[in-house]
Amino acid sequence: MNSKSALAPVKAGLRAVEIVKSRFKRLPRGVIQIGAHNGREVAKLARSGVTRGVFIDPLDETFGQLEDRVSDIEGYQAIQALIGDDDGKSVTFNVSSNTGESSSFLEPKDHTKIKPDIHFDEQRSMTLRTLDRLLPENGIAPEDYDMMFIDTQGAEKHVILGALNTLKSIDFIWMEVSIGDIYQGDMPISRFVVFLEALGFELGHCELKRLGWGDALFVRRSVFSNQPDTSE
Repeated sequence: MNSKSALAPVKAGLRAVEIVKSRFKRLPRGVIQIGAHNGREVAKLARSGVTRGVFIDPLDETFGQLEDRVSDIEGYQAIQALIGDDDGKSVTFNVSSNTGESSSFLEPKDHTKIKPDIHFDEQRSMTLRTLDRLLPENGIAPEDYDMMFIDTQGAEKHVILGALNTLKSIDFIWMEVSIGDIYQGDMPISRFVVFLEALGFELGHCELKRLGWGDALFVRRSVFSNQPDTSE
């Protein structure tokens, strides 16, 4: 059990962690962020009290800034990689004009209509890595982490499918969600609820904005009071 001081709200903390602290009375022992971009959440995560963090992003342009932000905090580590479900597979990565923030290995679909000022004029060949292989290669023990933070522009399902072993120690998944068709082949929130239910997770929090996307928190069923874990 976490102490009351560890669970105290932090105004400048990371919202995802603050929701876990307030609603589930848990301070995550470690967070793995996939799609960390330039690391703007790093300091917020530290302020929320999380002492272990792995931050993963593929882009050369922003990885240096991510590394710099992570290097200031003991227990935090940055890895440059593109995460998916087929380790070693070569894919086309669509780089967006907004400093790469909307980049994805899925083709943009309605994104170009909703945000016409954001362009995807550059494509790069990249190699997918799965979390289940990448973490051990970097000396990272998955059991030291109980929360995943996924922001991969429609590719969240692919990240999870490549992390089924890592997922065994995860109790909380915070990720960007949508009503679907933002990117080609993305999974809408309605199907994600069913998909993650089969893996032992329930929808614990969701907020969608008028543009059709937002954030959701999925919580392992056994975290809820008196509920056995039936995922195995």
